[in-house]
Amino acid sequence: MLKTRILTSQLTFLTSPFFRRIPLCISDFESVYNLLIALVKDAAPEAVPKLVKSIAQTIAESSAERAQMKLKVLSNLYNNVDTSSPARYDVFIAIITVAAKSDELDVIVPTLPALDTWIAQWGITVAQKRALYLLLSSKLGESEAYQRESYQYALKHLITFDGADAAAVKSAKDHAVAAIKTAITLPEVLSFEDLFRIQAVQALKGTKLFDLLKIFLEESLDAYRAFVKKNAGFVEKEGLSEEDNTRKMRLLSVASLAASHVQGEVDYDTIAKVLDIEVDEVEIWIIDVIRAGLIDAKMNQLRRTMIVSRSTHRVFTEEQWQQLGEKLTAWRSNLKEVLQVLANAKLIAGTQDIAI
Repeated sequence: MLKTRILTSQLTFLTSPFFRRIPLCISDFESVYNLLIALVKDAAPEAVPKLVKSIAQTIAESSAERAQMKLKVLSNLYNNVDTSSPARYDVFIAIITVAAKSDELDVIVPTLPALDTWIAQWGITVAQKRALYLLLSSKLGESEAYQRESYQYALKHLITFDGADAAAVKSAKDHAVAAIKTAITLPEVLSFEDLFRIQAVQALKGTKLFDLLKIFLEESLDAYRAFVKKNAGFVEKEGLSEEDNTRKMRLLSVASLAASHVQGEVDYDTIAKVLDIEVDEVEIWIIDVIRAGLIDAKMNQLRRTMIVSRSTHRVFTEEQWQQLGEKLTAWRSNLKEVLQVLANAKLIAGTQDIAI
């Protein structure tokens, strides 16, 4: 109890404006905080979360100077807190804040694949989980290098509202709108099904932006152009690029066309018509769709056809499940035939005389 009081007193001093104005050298800074961390380990268990939060917040709220030193201290603090303690959440929040403030996001990004495991260990509340995902999405979004990761954490944030009451879902409206715009804008986002199924996004049904999302989810270039014509000025008003949107819709339209011709071929004239381009441009677009990972295909320049071996389904509906079931049934039948041929060959081999 005495140690806890002493530590609390020291923390009060460390968080004061007076202490923050004292110019500490690197070694003194580390020494002071390492001493505090050592004292935290000896504090009463019920006092640890509050003490850890105070230390973490003090560092997070400081200037961007000496970022690497501060991250080192925070890392030490994090590692000295029990793995199942919710206090680790507060330290991680501070680490994100300091890293983002000082352009050191490269330090935390490699750790993010383990984040969901850590969250389960910490046992934090839904509100804390939302705050963490939102902070990550915001800070990662400030860096051009981590736009895709920012979008992924925006999705994670929105998913936490699935199953929540109407008021909570409504509170996520602005975040849902932002996520839709980001998905449409980012060139590498070519799948919209996960976003579309989120409850906070479904709550936007009836809005023009929701209708636009549905077009990117499952419809064609013609449908997109009809939307633009019907809602003149809407795309620009929402800060979206009609040129970029058209390019993405062309890629997605080729994927849809290919999905209905897997293990078959599509002639160049058909592709040109779907994309509203000259036939001479078709091969360039096929290459772009392959590079985007939407399809696996080859081009037969003599026959002027695209031979499709694989295509990404933009939406996996009951129809796609039925197609998958039919393919599995066919593969099973073929496998039985192969096994029967092998069994017959083995039987024949066993009855043959050995010639010496």
